[in-house]
Amino acid sequence: MDILNGLADRGEWLVAGLVGAIISGWWHKAGLLDWRAWMVFLVTGVACAVFLTGIASNYLGVAEPRNITGIGFLLGSFGAALISAVNRALWAADIWKFLLELIKGKLGG
Repeated sequence: MDILNGLADRGEWLVAGLVGAIISGWWHKAGLLDWRAWMVFLVTGVACAVFLTGIASNYLGVAEPRNITGIGFLLGSFGAALISAVNRALWAADIWKFLLELIKGKLGG
């Protein structure tokens, strides 16, 4: 029975994270140019909500289920936006060029 209750809680967190990511996606739609970008945005928001809601609610001392679902919504919203920003920063930084220069420097080339 505890397993079913845990799945029900995570289901609420999943839906809350999905709704949060969809609403957050509205504000980030300029950077979400195709359906793949939207899917990555939504999946990362849902993943942040599902896996971090329990940790965040325990850390904050939140015990009421409605408030925990609200934390899931916020984590879905901010998690998707944060991962999207990190992804854009990594693409802008040209990591491969940096790594090639680092390897050439180490090898003396």
